[in-house]
This record gives sequence, C-alpha cells and structure tokens, in this order.
Amino acid sequence: MKKIFITLFLAAVALVSCEKYETVKTVDTDFKRNFDAFWTMVDEQYCYLDYKNINWKGVYNELLPRVEAAQTEQEFFNILCTALDHLKDGHVWMESHFKAYSCSTYLYDENGNKYPSNFDKSVARKYVEEVFHTIDSNLHFGEIKRNGRTFAYIYQADFEYEWQPNDYKYIKPIVEKADGIIFDIRNNPGGSGDIGLTLAGMFFKEKTHVGYHALKGGPGHNDMTELCPIYSKPSKAADWSDKKTMLLTNREVYSTANLFSSALKLAKNVTQIGGITGGGGAMPMTHLLPNGWIVVFPANMLFDVNKQHIECGIAPDIEVTATDEELAAGRDAIIERALDELMK
Repeated sequence: MKKIFITLFLAAVALVSCEKYETVKTVDTDFKRNFDAFWTMVDEQYCYLDYKNINWKGVYNELLPRVEAAQTEQEFFNILCTALDHLKDGHVWMESHFKAYSCSTYLYDENGNKYPSNFDKSVARKYVEEVFHTIDSNLHFGEIKRNGRTFAYIYQADFEYEWQPNDYKYIKPIVEKADGIIFDIRNNPGGSGDIGLTLAGMFFKEKTHVGYHALKGGPGHNDMTELCPIYSKPSKAADWSDKKTMLLTNREVYSTANLFSSALKLAKNVTQIGGITGGGGAMPMTHLLPNGWIVVFPANMLFDVNKQHIECGIAPDIEVTATDEELAAGRDAIIERALDELMK
C-alpha cells in the first residue's frame, strides 16, 4: 500500500523530503525530545484530529511515562506506533533504520472488530470466462454469463498505471455487447488521482464536479485553505454512462480508489455494492524527526460534492457481506448480488 501512496503524490512528497533532509544538520536521539517533536508535528500538521475526535493531548499524557521509561530504540519506536494507531489512517506510516510501520487501525470498526475481507481474487476469477490480464495497467477482465445473458467483468487492482490503447481495444467490445458491467475495485489501495478521475470519466457524458480538496494552512487543527473543486472529464476513449454498472467495494478500497467510489456516486447508471470503503481522503506528506526517522501523514482533506468528508469511507448503496465460509466454498455473495441487480 505504501508504494501506491508514494506514487500518488510523489512530487509533493519528494519536495518536502528534500527540504526536511537539508535542514536536519545533526541527529538527536533523546527519546523525550523526539517524542515532543513528534507530538507537535502531528498536532500542528495532521488535518483530521478534530474531525475524528482524537484527544491528541490525552495520547501524549498517556504515553509520556512509557517514553521516559524506554531503554531501547525498539521500545521507543513501538510507543510512537501506538500513538499513530490512534489516527486510524492508512496514509500514515513511519520508518526507522531498523523497522517500518504502517497504520492499519482503519481496517477495524469503532468496537475493535475487523471489517470482513469481502474478497478472494481466485474466487472472483472463477465467475469469469476467459480471463484476460494486462500487465501494464494491472487489469483483469472478461465475461460472466448467467441465464443466457452476458456481463462484462473488469477488475481494477490499483490506479497506479493508465489504461493503454490495447486495454480499451480489448475491453470495449466486451462491454459494448454486454448487458451490464461489474467493475470490481475490491482491495484496490489507490494510486494516481488523475488516473482515477480519468477512468471515472467513462461514466459521465459531461465534465462533472465530483468533490473538493483543501490544504493544511496553519498550525491550528482547523487551519485549512479554501475548498477547491475537483472535476472528472468525460473519457475520449469510452462512454459507459448509459451502461448499467455495479461497482464492487470493500474496506480495503483506499485513497484514489475511495475518491473513485465517491465520484461514481454521481453516476446515475452506477450502483455500489459490497462493504464500506476504507477512506483515505488526503495527501500523504513526509516529515523527519530529530533522530532521522521518517513519519508520513496527510496534509490535506478531500470532500464529496456536498462538502462532506470522504476520509472515513464511502458507504455502499447495497451492503453485502461475502463471508469467509462462502468464499472458501467458492461463492462470492457480492458478485452474486451484482448479477441479480443487473438481471432485473
């Protein structure tokens, strides 16, 4: 997931990284001073503390005794990981010279229960006749036949690579003769925002306002810049705005894939089926602690067209759970429901 996020905003991250590395002249390994720098960095620059009702001062008070008692770098590293877990944000990670951490608490609900996986790629592929795979775009596609009708199935593993001319060449005939589309983005961790919005454009006839973004503008928790609109333009390569489509999602749909899901809420022909997405409505930026460890967390916010946060996920139009028992038996309840909806 981390590779995808870095790719998403590589230029911005690189600029900040260079700046931080140039300004750190000496390495300070004192745990207390590093903890204070870490806490202040997140307090002033992480954009979702108030929105998520995170008592960041309480986290400081809770962990300070552990910091003061820590004897090793490994102990101190784990304490910072505990602090970052409170953010419940997949755009948060940390790296030291001996260990890496990536936040995964967003995969758990408020009661501490992990969201269902809702996906097994091998089971999904069994529904598809003659699966095609394009390496450049990380796509899988083919046809699903049910009760004498044919449906196009497209699995988008990530949004890291643009669709190539051959992708459209082979996918379009399948879609055009199909009675509907199943567009599966389960377990898609994101990628390029531009690519996600470009593909979303296949489902709109006109340039469509799909949301807003704002940047962190100061040290206060709510110091944000004015909202700037985000648009999706119609695709010149394909127009599927009149083709009935089922968008399949689960909790591991994140970042750009989350934005893609939010945008397609505005497409009249698209129905989202499965589980709530993971969220990730922000841009990860990198920072440096005095001891040289890298800490990455978001520095902007994304909103839907109604100015509502998309950070905590996009709820499906039709919620369906594919249980582990069903998947082990070779049945994908989410694909089954999508087929039922397409045959109505």
